[in-house]
Amino acid sequence: MILDGMAGRVEKNYPLHQLTTWKIGGPAEVVYWPQTKEDLATVWQRAQKAEVPVWLIGQGSNLLVPDSGLPGVTLVTTSLRAIEWGNYTVQVETGYPLARLAQEAGERGFSGLAFARGIPGSVGGAVMMNAGAHGGAMAPHIAAVTALWPDGTVKKVGKAELEFAYRSCSLRGHAWVLEVELMFAPGDRETILQEMKENLTKRALNQPLEKPSAGSVFQNPPGDSAGRLIEAAGWKGRSVGGAQVSTKHSNFIVNTGNAKAIDVLTLIEKIQKSVELEFGVILQTEVAYFDDARSTRSDARIKGEQSLENN
Repeated sequence: MILDGMAGRVEKNYPLHQLTTWKIGGPAEVVYWPQTKEDLATVWQRAQKAEVPVWLIGQGSNLLVPDSGLPGVTLVTTSLRAIEWGNYTVQVETGYPLARLAQEAGERGFSGLAFARGIPGSVGGAVMMNAGAHGGAMAPHIAAVTALWPDGTVKKVGKAELEFAYRSCSLRGHAWVLEVELMFAPGDRETILQEMKENLTKRALNQPLEKPSAGSVFQNPPGDSAGRLIEAAGWKGRSVGGAQVSTKHSNFIVNTGNAKAIDVLTLIEKIQKSVELEFGVILQTEVAYFDDARSTRSDARIKGEQSLENN
């Protein structure tokens, strides 16, 4: 068996809605929480040989899981939290919460991650998505990334070998982040902490944090705001089933209590068609959707929340 002899928690027929901030998703055939990055790599290698689909979940903050659930093995990285601080640097494993890392960096007077204080994602996902907010982003602070590649090898790549763009990293769809080395600039501790406090206040005022969501659903098109376009097209507050366009921020789709994945997908499609028809803009999603119908091992394709993590 793929998980024979592996340390860590294993659950069968596990309700995946418990692992996503949207609180949506059917049961996983098997869920495994690896205790080390070596465990994660071993399970991937075994699954490849057995042609069993593998899925990756971090904090579940940018993820839509099918109502039918997921076959194969779902890996959850939340136990991968090893961290080592250096001289304005940090080496940290993929499952470490980004918001916690930002707070700890600020407490040390390390400048650069104040933008991330309210982002409820994992470090690995934030790298994959080049997560950003308040004018900041991950890319400028990344020194190196240790990743798992489709052939099962683990390799460290430097910043010069990576390409970053808006909500994008060249590793997306090609590897999984296992560990990240970040670099910071010296800063004033109190100034950084105050900036993070202000960012959290803005987030609470402008985002529907009181209801389950996956953060921003669509990327902002160049020179415009997805939320503005969605509201201008008349979608603010409209619903499909239990999924509703937030009345607080139109680029958020919230779960009003009983939303299904199909509700969210239908609402996304309707919004895209409406905005394109009215404004000629094709909105691109930021949300990762695990489509089990595409779950094959023949292409050895890395699938996971890290592919499209954002908050």
